[in-house]
Amino acid sequence: MYVCVCNAVTERHIHDAVERGVRRMRELRDHLGVAADCGRCASCAHACLKSALGSQAASVPQTFPAAFSLMEAR
Repeated sequence: MYVCVCNAVTERHIHDAVERGVRRMRELRDHLGVAADCGRCASCAHACLKSALGSQAASVPQTFPAAFSLMEAR
């Protein structure tokens, strides 16, 4: 789905940007131009950004440093 019609940005573009390290709306605006023109897409773009960040966090396996594991064992 198109999120920003002014700059032809789709949800996939936002997800790809998150995979490349984008974490904030300011970064998304700088990289893709989202919400830089008319601004009507800002709330939808923010929702897509949050969704992409949530999807990325869910796909990362939970691992703990050895020191943390040793502290829990006490």
